[in-house]
Amino acid sequence: MAGAGAARKISAVLYHYPCPDGAFAALAAHLYFSAAARPVRFFPNTVYDPIRSDSLPLDEIEDVYLLDFVGPPGFVEDIARKVERVTILDHHKTAFESLCQNSTLGQNVTKVIDMQRSGATIAFDFFRNKLLTEASILWGSESDKDVAEIKYVPDDKVETVHKLFKFIEDGDLWRWKIPNSKAFSSGLKNLDIEFNVNANSKLFDQLLELDPEHVISRGQVTLLEKQRLIDDCLGKSYEISLGCGQFGNCLAVDADSISNLRSELGHQLASKSRNLNLRGIGAVVYKVPELNNDQMLKISLRSLEQEDTTLISQEYGGGGHRNASSFMLSITKFDQWKVGAEPSQTKGA
Repeated sequence: MAGAGAARKISAVLYHYPCPDGAFAALAAHLYFSAAARPVRFFPNTVYDPIRSDSLPLDEIEDVYLLDFVGPPGFVEDIARKVERVTILDHHKTAFESLCQNSTLGQNVTKVIDMQRSGATIAFDFFRNKLLTEASILWGSESDKDVAEIKYVPDDKVETVHKLFKFIEDGDLWRWKIPNSKAFSSGLKNLDIEFNVNANSKLFDQLLELDPEHVISRGQVTLLEKQRLIDDCLGKSYEISLGCGQFGNCLAVDADSISNLRSELGHQLASKSRNLNLRGIGAVVYKVPELNNDQMLKISLRSLEQEDTTLISQEYGGGGHRNASSFMLSITKFDQWKVGAEPSQTKGA
């Protein structure tokens, strides 16, 4: 669909990494750019070390897509001044609050922020509709016959791809309404797929080739072992005073060895915390090896029901959902939050 002529600038897709929802959002973009034959580059974007505009090849970029993560405060405003268009596809509460009422954003910023869907399904619907609209315009017709000439998803993959995106959304939003959804999530973790497409050039092929039933089977085998690891970690939980008392008290655990299980661990920790008459929040604490900084900790918060973690995370430069958010904190500051423990020590609960 790309026109002939002089070399054109590329689109840049920045996607939340390392996160299944972000990776599948990137897959949704890949399906569009492949079908439309448009040039694109993908940039994995971490919360703990987010991309800055000066690290992007801006002279090569025409438009930017921000998938499942909008970057640090001020990033959208900054990048919008330097490229022709910015499209935001996100579902995080912090993105909604910081952008939907932001009158400083230019007319070249398009936002689709829906907290009832995951980043992956928002991206899937957006890019599928974008392709169909462009196909209709290209042939000057709205007929199904014309549109069918270009496929967003190959016919033999449609059913499987829809299942995969539904599983990703169900787990990312912590709904667990689809049968075997937890087993699917566990099995996907077991596959240990590298979600950085620049380090793993086969990423999108690997995601498209996933068999949901096979993933579920893998997950069912290991769910019990993962729960054993979680139980062991829960037994070593300790009380912290969030923000030195500014946000009340909850339980925390050190989870360097099982940080990949932080969501399930955090929610179970939140339940334990509430049962001890603390806030229904669990703080999963671990180091991020990629930062090469042993003095910084990532604090992943998980909460129950109406307990809002974003107020805490935003205070320390992080963000996320009401029931799942995170931020970085120095060991020195975190030690000050510990209740009834000397620095660098923990107490069992």
